[in-house]
Amino acid sequence: MNSDVEKVKLYSKTLGAVLRINSNSENDSKTKNLEFPLSIPEYQRIYCWQEKNVFRLLEDILNSEGKFYHLGTIILHHTKKNDYSIVDGQQRLVTLALFLQKLAETNVWNDEQLESELLNQKFESEEAQRYIAYNKFIIENWVTKHGTQLAINFKDNLIFSVLVISDDTLDLAYTFFSNQNSRGKALTDYDLLKAHHLRFITSQEQSRHLADRWDAILLSSNNDAKDKDLGRTLGLYIFRLRKWMRKREWNDFEKYKVKNEFEAADTISEIPPFGENFYFYESIQGGAHFFGFVDYFIYRFNSFSKLPEYECLQAYLGRETHWWYRDAIECLLFGYFLKFGTMYLTEAFICIEQLISQHRYDTGRSSLNSVLVHSKNLEIIMMIDQATSPTFFLAEALQKIKALSTIKKEELQGIRKRYYDNIKSIYKKILRNDNIIESIKKYTEEE
Repeated sequence: MNSDVEKVKLYSKTLGAVLRINSNSENDSKTKNLEFPLSIPEYQRIYCWQEKNVFRLLEDILNSEGKFYHLGTIILHHTKKNDYSIVDGQQRLVTLALFLQKLAETNVWNDEQLESELLNQKFESEEAQRYIAYNKFIIENWVTKHGTQLAINFKDNLIFSVLVISDDTLDLAYTFFSNQNSRGKALTDYDLLKAHHLRFITSQEQSRHLADRWDAILLSSNNDAKDKDLGRTLGLYIFRLRKWMRKREWNDFEKYKVKNEFEAADTISEIPPFGENFYFYESIQGGAHFFGFVDYFIYRFNSFSKLPEYECLQAYLGRETHWWYRDAIECLLFGYFLKFGTMYLTEAFICIEQLISQHRYDTGRSSLNSVLVHSKNLEIIMMIDQATSPTFFLAEALQKIKALSTIKKEELQGIRKRYYDNIKSIYKKILRNDNIIESIKKYTEEE
């Protein structure tokens, strides 16, 4: 059996050879075309190079002054379909193919065939189509400004290091994909999770369908924005709840922490994974189950985000460092919502808020990490998980509230007073005497 080293080969190829266009030097190893065409795999992010990236590449070409110029490394996966699937380098190659297309229109190469097969790929994303159209416009203006003189040997003078992976599975290709960034936009946790879980899917149709659905979620969520559906649900709520369930701490600024948390868990090959319950703390199944897992919790979040408790937290605790406490309260309230829906949700909010906010009132100098540790140590999510009905959770939470240190709220100053004033504003919005049980009201400070 070949080792991983034997499955990876490095070549030096010209742009013309990589894009399979005609070359003037038939016997030069640098210009010998790749044997099979390029393709863009489903796990890749959409074409999304911004104006600054295109100009930087064009300036590199201009500064090469018609000499041999190295444009970095691209990684290709030689697949069973006898094509070269682009693992890394899609943004550069598509942009260069657009540039070649424009140069061909100027007839700089005397009608030589320069249409790259790469542009025959289906760019079904509307955003990708917009980027292609706009970058064509940029390239057209650039060629008009600088002329075509430097393009005479363009396709033969630009050199790539081409790393070719020959492997029957996607595992080795994914390893390179996960660790390689091009000069463009850095890969996010969600780009890498898409690639990771698509490699578990054997059906091409299903893989394409799930890739398209994931891209739509990324677009609507601005990729990893914490105030959008995907980032708030997976990257904030579910991530933290999973950590707190096991009483684990983490560095909130750690790179790829979300990717690492939601990669497929280890399995035993003889015992297949099964079950479609979608518990937030369950082991992550690789493939289609993960995409269903994310869809389910985003669906639940969409309902949760319409509740007055959520809306008030967003409205009143978004300033200063109040959001540290807001996010902790929201995470735990979302955990309660997943378990019990809206039954006694306001009561649960009051209990969770008071337990979390005590840290703010007790602490003159707070930090995000200390809030996260405080939330973990309270074991609120474990209380929710173990409760078989809201009454057991509320009763246990009340016992914790009774044990809190007594602080005279009227003596609070500075950021602690401003925080407390915002909490009082939330209470005015959500408290209704007809649905707050007396035992909860007793521990609620009212003006």
